[in-house]
Amino acid sequence: MEQYLRRHWLASLLLASFLLLLVWAAMAPIRPGSRDFLLDIPEHAAERRRAGDRAEVLPPVVRLTVGLRDVLLLRNSDSVPHQVGGLRLMPGQEFRLPFERATELQLPCSARVSGELTVLVSIHPNPGPDRLRWRLYALEQALRGYAIKGPPERS
Repeated sequence: MEQYLRRHWLASLLLASFLLLLVWAAMAPIRPGSRDFLLDIPEHAAERRRAGDRAEVLPPVVRLTVGLRDVLLLRNSDSVPHQVGGLRLMPGQEFRLPFERATELQLPCSARVSGELTVLVSIHPNPGPDRLRWRLYALEQALRGYAIKGPPERS
């Protein structure tokens, strides 16, 4: 074993670093940041839908966490009103929907092709696999947001 480690010291170092990162992600406390999860209906969403574009402008599932990110911030950047649940969002309007306990909601949503938006609100993740999954999902959402919007514009 010792000879193998000497021969492959770089691979061993990378593997140990990766495992250390996973343990940290699973055990370290989550620092609270903004509690808002922005769901922005983009400009021209209704126009594109009328033109036959079937691309989704909103994710099918929104995952929130009580005490960390537990406020759904709905924003209508489109030029026409949109319906989300029992709420009619006028152009340019924002609405904050706070959650205080774990729940699952199926909301009718006029901005989605399927006509439905799922909101999953979970409890604060415990250390271990739950916290690791939470961090991986947060990383995925950050990367998807970057891929959709692109890099920030320089002024």
